[in-house]
Amino acid sequence: MSPKEKPTTTSSTNSRPATTAAIPPREPYPWRRALFGVLVVFVCWGIGIHREYPDAVNTRLKTAQHYLFSRLWTVLSGHNNERLLPFRETLWAQVHGNVLELGPGYADALTLLKKPTSHYVALEPNMFLHPKLAENARKNGFAVHYDPDTCPHSTKEPLPPGSNKMPPQQLAIVNGTLDKGIPQYVADHAPYDYVITSLVLCSVDSLQANLDAIQALLKPGGKYVFIEHVHHTDEEDLTLDADSSADKMDVAWWKGVQSFVSRFVWPVTGNCHFDRDTGIMLKAMSGWSSVDFKTSRKAASIETKMTPLIYGTATKSVY
Repeated sequence: MSPKEKPTTTSSTNSRPATTAAIPPREPYPWRRALFGVLVVFVCWGIGIHREYPDAVNTRLKTAQHYLFSRLWTVLSGHNNERLLPFRETLWAQVHGNVLELGPGYADALTLLKKPTSHYVALEPNMFLHPKLAENARKNGFAVHYDPDTCPHSTKEPLPPGSNKMPPQQLAIVNGTLDKGIPQYVADHAPYDYVITSLVLCSVDSLQANLDAIQALLKPGGKYVFIEHVHHTDEEDLTLDADSSADKMDVAWWKGVQSFVSRFVWPVTGNCHFDRDTGIMLKAMSGWSSVDFKTSRKAASIETKMTPLIYGTATKSVY
């Protein structure tokens, strides 16, 4: 190589093929992140509002729950009446005198009353059911009144003052429950000859508090008449009626299903729970002279497997 010649060098970059920087793939659904962010904001906002105004928020939520259940009940009430009819026909025939019904819904069972009532109190917490309740009561010969203290939305005439000695076939609609104490009108017109419920105690906040209140509201010798769906007991339940003996199912498995489902469905079913031990709790209470009921357990459908029924009466002790 002569001094004038310069060595030639080849850049390492020239020896490699040209490459371009990798572009990350676009997110196929970018709106998901935005939607999740909005959801988080709303949840945090809702929690803050609930902490600031818990009573107002709970009232709104309860109203929404009642409205949702009232829409659901327009579909289910007919089937419910058909299922309960064989039990109600016998049990409701004895009801008379001063009567308190908890959660009557549309009061469809008024048609089954065979004896006169001097005063009938319908304690119904869902105000969206009140109009049809009143309509059915009038169709069955009742003069309907609303308790002005618990039904301020009503434009009907208020309840007449006085004692239980009111004209025959009076029905009073009271908006409330026995969960947080006995409403004033219900207490003022006690004691009752009969307290009746059908598929109600599954949805109360405190089962024991309601059973205690029912017993307290009855006169000595008064009767609590009930049809309630309950938690499965065991295979050899001695209270099973004759129609249940031929129906076989995996009771333990369905009992577990009842407990599991009860954790989730109550917001859309009017606070209904499938795991209430109503019959067991009734028998464990003092203050009854007798608790007589049968259990209807059938494997005809998922509904009957999920909701075995107890039906009967509990009589308050005279002493």
